[in-house]
Amino acid sequence: MGFKNYLWDEAWELNVSRDKVRGAFHVIKFGTNNDVDGSLETIWDAGGLYAYLTTAATVTVTSTDGDDSASGTGARTVTVEGLDANYNLVSETLTVGGGAGTVEFYRVFRAYVASAGSSDSNEGTISISSGGTTLAQIRTVGSPTPRGLGQTFMSLYTVPAGYTGYIFDWNVSTAKADGDVFLLKRLANDGAWRTQDSMHTNINSIERSYKFPLKIEEKADIEVRALSPTNNMKCAATFCILLVQNDS
Repeated sequence: MGFKNYLWDEAWELNVSRDKVRGAFHVIKFGTNNDVDGSLETIWDAGGLYAYLTTAATVTVTSTDGDDSASGTGARTVTVEGLDANYNLVSETLTVGGGAGTVEFYRVFRAYVASAGSSDSNEGTISISSGGTTLAQIRTVGSPTPRGLGQTFMSLYTVPAGYTGYIFDWNVSTAKADGDVFLLKRLANDGAWRTQDSMHTNINSIERSYKFPLKIEEKADIEVRALSPTNNMKCAATFCILLVQNDS
């Protein structure tokens, strides 16, 4: 008909998602932690507080299952996304069980299975590491036959150089126990974490939609953390951040 690419009342947000807005893009960061106890923990796959690199380094990709390998039935390659030492966006696709890559990461905030064998995803828990520091994990779920999730669940992000972030929406859900959940920011030049918002949950879900978005400066770290006074809380958290290129 000739009109398939024309949208009536086209929304600006849709154009951002379509990469039609110069100098802007968006990121949706979602994470889970299935066992939050009485001390603050990051909402991410591996549990506990997330450990950040202090210098940029190459990473390796390993698995708890030998079928995740270059010619295995599980995950064969994994793409790692993050920032380099200058806070510029970088990515690298690595073979599971192979050697370290060549890209040096200062931050890692996402990884996903890029290719797989007959099982279509990871068959074991995949870890993206530098030295003894785990920077990301890709889990499996289910029993007795676990299935890979194929993607990290990390409720954390670092704003790239040359951009300012604006968080429009933040939502949290918990199960098994009540808890306190915190959205935190750390500027690159002072190293101090500062809480931006908090939620108290009682085995429910809560959403914040900000009429005036939360400003996150370039190179700042963002992270969701939680604790539960009764232990063993399951927590999921998602935030949507718009990245706008700074004026030069």
